[in-house]
Amino acid sequence: MDNFLLTLDVLKYGILVVTLLGLTATLLSPFIVLNEQSMIADGLSHVSFSSLAIGFLWMDEPIYLAVPLVVISSILIKWMSHYTKAHADSALSMVSSFMFAVGLIAIKFSNQSIDLESLISGNIWFRTSLDLYITLGLFIAVGLFILINYRKLINLTFDYQYAKFSGVKVNVLSYTLAAFTGLFVLIGVRSIGVLLISSLLIFPLVTANIFSKRFRDLFIYGTIFSMTVIILGIFLAHILNIPAGSFIVILYTLLYSVLFVLNKTILRRKVT
Repeated sequence: MDNFLLTLDVLKYGILVVTLLGLTATLLSPFIVLNEQSMIADGLSHVSFSSLAIGFLWMDEPIYLAVPLVVISSILIKWMSHYTKAHADSALSMVSSFMFAVGLIAIKFSNQSIDLESLISGNIWFRTSLDLYITLGLFIAVGLFILINYRKLINLTFDYQYAKFSGVKVNVLSYTLAAFTGLFVLIGVRSIGVLLISSLLIFPLVTANIFSKRFRDLFIYGTIFSMTVIILGIFLAHILNIPAGSFIVILYTLLYSVLFVLNKTILRRKVT
């Protein structure tokens, strides 16, 4: 019992941070994935990596410099996809490649010891109260943004031209959503890792979509699945002494596979 309580004390910030990340991902996921922008998280993870590396050149806590860099990069990608001849995926590739290259150079000249493995695979064991406050602030901000603009965001997601014709400020909403996505990726990279953070954003939608009949169901099922996978993944990863972020993604994949098969076989057979 004492060892269990000690484990909870060591992991308390990591558990809370990743749980809040999962809830934030559940809120963002429908609007990002259904708008065919799921790869934005993957590209922005490279930008976040570089932003953190650049931040290490100037300060002990790079998050303060990384935040504006990631927000600007997110808005730039969105702007390029709308107002240049570059397609969204090409714009994303150009910006993320440039930032990643700059980040590698920054690491070369950094005086601090940067744990590349931690940035690549994530590390939830050493999260601090600062990480918790930042993640909580992001979750609240995203929640309020979606609650206030819920109907407008649905219109924007399913019919951009209709939303624009209806008087919805599509540019403001699009850029704000892109900025929130960038901040989510930046914060998540430190816990989940560069290579895995996009999965945390994609899985809530694709998993919840198996059973959802209404748009609101995506949030309900997504929250249930996310919390189950994240909490179970953290404790099992700690017991097995493996990276928690990697194990969470594996559990998400297994859950999706099982639910998909059940939906296609047993559940559909009952309906017929």
